[in-house]
Amino acid sequence: MVVTLLCAVLFVYLYWQQTSRQEPTLVFNYEHAFVSNYKKPQPPQWTWECVNQRCERRHVTTASSSSHKQPKLQSLATCGMLCGSTQLWPQPTGPVTLGTRAVTFNHLQMQLVTLVAGPAKHMVEQAYRAFNDSIVSLVQRADYVKDRPDIKKFTVKVTVSHPEIVRLKLDTSEGYNVVVKVQNDEIVANVTAKTFFGARHGLETLSQLIWWDEYVPGGGSLRVLKGATVQDAPAFPYRGLMLDTSRNFMSIDTLKRVLVAMAASKLNVFHWHITDSQSFPLVVPAYPEFSKTGSYGPDMTYSPEEVRGLVEFARLRGIRVLLEVDTPAHAGNGWTWGPKEGLGELAVCVNEKPWNIYCGEPPCGQLNPDNPAVYTVLENLYKYLLDLTGEREIFHIGGDEVNLECWAQHLQKNIVTNNYTDLHDLWGDFTLKAINRLHQANGGTKVPHVIVWSSKLSQRPYISKYLDKSNVVVQSWGASQWTDTPDLIADGYKVILSHVDAWYLDCGFGRWRETGEAACDPYRPWQTVYSHRPWQQFHLPKNQIMGGEVCLWSEQVDESSVDARLWPRAAAFAERVWTDPQLDVATFNIHEDVYTRLNTHRDRLVARGIGAEALWPQWCSQNPGMCL
Repeated sequence: MVVTLLCAVLFVYLYWQQTSRQEPTLVFNYEHAFVSNYKKPQPPQWTWECVNQRCERRHVTTASSSSHKQPKLQSLATCGMLCGSTQLWPQPTGPVTLGTRAVTFNHLQMQLVTLVAGPAKHMVEQAYRAFNDSIVSLVQRADYVKDRPDIKKFTVKVTVSHPEIVRLKLDTSEGYNVVVKVQNDEIVANVTAKTFFGARHGLETLSQLIWWDEYVPGGGSLRVLKGATVQDAPAFPYRGLMLDTSRNFMSIDTLKRVLVAMAASKLNVFHWHITDSQSFPLVVPAYPEFSKTGSYGPDMTYSPEEVRGLVEFARLRGIRVLLEVDTPAHAGNGWTWGPKEGLGELAVCVNEKPWNIYCGEPPCGQLNPDNPAVYTVLENLYKYLLDLTGEREIFHIGGDEVNLECWAQHLQKNIVTNNYTDLHDLWGDFTLKAINRLHQANGGTKVPHVIVWSSKLSQRPYISKYLDKSNVVVQSWGASQWTDTPDLIADGYKVILSHVDAWYLDCGFGRWRETGEAACDPYRPWQTVYSHRPWQQFHLPKNQIMGGEVCLWSEQVDESSVDARLWPRAAAFAERVWTDPQLDVATFNIHEDVYTRLNTHRDRLVARGIGAEALWPQWCSQNPGMCL
């Protein structure tokens, strides 16, 4: 009995020690499989010298002949990192101090050390993997790991004070601090944040303090600053990118590239416009006819597993995914199976001709507001979207460009009793029912922020009657000079800004059809995207602006061209909504530093596999300041 009692006491003591002890420090090493296209080292032709905070190009042979000795060569990348500009994108909002010396290292020396418990532990590991991938993407010589670097170890320490926060919300802290210093023969980079999402941004900033120096003897090596401190947090909680994959299908791999570039630019909302009147590629198990009748082909669909995988891929990169099935307009192909299933006509005016009477672009199609089955299908569809993304704070229901003539013709043709003297009220009633069904799909709980596109319904006198300002957010896409945005704010609504004259990236590529207005012109260069600061230009209160979103509709873009259409223009937008730098409204001149930093960021994106378009001739990159 004594032995049994002692064993019991020992068991209790050991169990108490196990449950009460602190989570052990994680030491995580991750070796990346090389995928880069390596360059054969060439003798240097140019060297760069820092003169008055600007890198000036010198011809190597000319410098040698004038000095009668071989000069100390410096690559453009190293000069750019050590001379003047921070080369960070987006520019941090807090104080930044960067050293003027750097050391060489190789990626095999890097390890993650963290004291993170709970669900965030796995997320930090995965974020470190993505960070490591970004570093290895810079490497241009596989055997550089055989060289002797300046340091013996590169330790990345990540500290998260609230590891229980694993889903991004509007009030989630995304701020972070990064401190890089040398300790003996070791580089230590401390990344501290309140949440995983801030820590992830910190890792991204740390990756931007690292570069490849092709002038290191032997053929090149990775370099990192010997000292740096960065304090940073975003100006807006909603920093979105909308991509339409219904006009032209885009693969999951392509969408992952978009997310990688978004994470590099610290954008945090992927607004996925996944269906429209042209196609319905989303597979819905409860209603398989959606994709069977609405997709372009069986190989051009998004399965539940693919969507969930993409949502998780995004979450580990600090991005939330909003799936938008736009209704009641923009709903044609994919909605025609109702009669066959005994549900009646779910959509009307589908593929109707002449199309310009019934919709804004072919093909036409709108949901049937007179069919009760429509609202049942919507509720089940909303529940599916909520479950796919796990996103229950924000939900986008679409709601723009309703063609009232389509509904008028339907009501008249089907001898339906029309009690509406103004069909905007029919539109309003549909919206109220749809939002109510969304709340039912959410288990009877209101979704805190229901987003709708700006439209006639979001204007006076209809808006106050049908859109509840306590939980409806309007995405204002009209031109910035229109009264839409100021009126919405004056009426007490929160807004997300997507002004077509600045933040629509599909504009300027000409007509894609012969009749009707088929293009928005002109092209929006990155300077226009960057300089758009409507809260300053139009004196709008920032407390009602949730953030902004850059949009790319896909009538004239598919996965072969989407990278160049988005980047680096979407990155220019990203600095506007993360940093919100000051703007000279008198001249709208952009500082030289912005050009050089954005060009460096564009090169970063290209190294990570993003087909970003060029900003200017390479001569301008090699001769900073000479092209401005």
